[in-house]
Amino acid sequence: MAAYRLCSHAEVSDGEGLLTSLAHLERLTFAHYDGVVSAGPSFMRWYTGRPGMNPQVCQAAFCGDTLVSSVFVTLARMRLGGEVVVCGLVDTVMTHPDHRRRGLAGTLLRRALAAMGAAGAEVSLLNTAREEPIRPPERLYRDVGYLPRELVIRFWRQPGPLSAGGDKATRLRPDESARSLFERSLGERDGWLLLDDNLWRWRRQERPAEYPVALYRTDSGALAAVCCGELLVSGRSRSVCVVSDLVLPGKDALLALVGVAAPDRLVTLLCPQSDASLMRLAGDAGFAAGGTEVAMLRPITERGARLLSRPTSGWYVALESLVGV
Repeated sequence: MAAYRLCSHAEVSDGEGLLTSLAHLERLTFAHYDGVVSAGPSFMRWYTGRPGMNPQVCQAAFCGDTLVSSVFVTLARMRLGGEVVVCGLVDTVMTHPDHRRRGLAGTLLRRALAAMGAAGAEVSLLNTAREEPIRPPERLYRDVGYLPRELVIRFWRQPGPLSAGGDKATRLRPDESARSLFERSLGERDGWLLLDDNLWRWRRQERPAEYPVALYRTDSGALAAVCCGELLVSGRSRSVCVVSDLVLPGKDALLALVGVAAPDRLVTLLCPQSDASLMRLAGDAGFAAGGTEVAMLRPITERGARLLSRPTSGWYVALESLVGV
């Protein structure tokens, strides 16, 4: 590591320059990764303002003045094993293509884990693409102690006609009543991030203009959040609607939500494999599976290890950690 300077994000004095470098590095790292944001500095400014993202825990590697590797870490209260635990969310691990296979990502991740523990985290969570045979990123995460917890299937639906039966979707205001609806419906699942005021505002009200979000409820009681914007698909930017925070009683509800939010756009949703009902509904509604993510957890404390030993109570997919929005 003699050729590299390792530091936390807090130690980088040029904040605006760091944002520009992070956006550039993200584009290089994920240019061929379907379904992620093509980030610019303005988006990166919002994203790094995520409540709990801790620049003293986030890590970076520089070669000269060039940022060549980075790890984002957000400290958040998360539901796990029926209890609430402080979790270090590893949102993005990225390395410049010209500097890979030199141990940078592993070194930064180990530094981040030490910093998480010092900051009070009891477990750490990250997501990575799952392929067979298992790819180097997942092997790296296993090597530093992360283990698979849940598979998350990405579904896609091409633009086309919809028939939602008699169910209709109505847009909700992003106020306290909407927040309570989502908390009651999803808040007991493992992986749920507790919605304090700051996280709710950041997720729903303080978003970048290019990635607006809308909340919907159907007559039958289904809920969803829908974000429309430019995502990378097959190596190019496309207009996509991402459906998340789904609470669904049936196929008509899913079609109603997709119809009101994105009747003429490519739509994607992320479904925990353990949610057999949603998996079935997605197929029935014309969605096709196209890629798998694996949520991986690592204990940091004895309590964290004890909670990880308990059976999974459903799984909540935090969209900002997989897609960026």
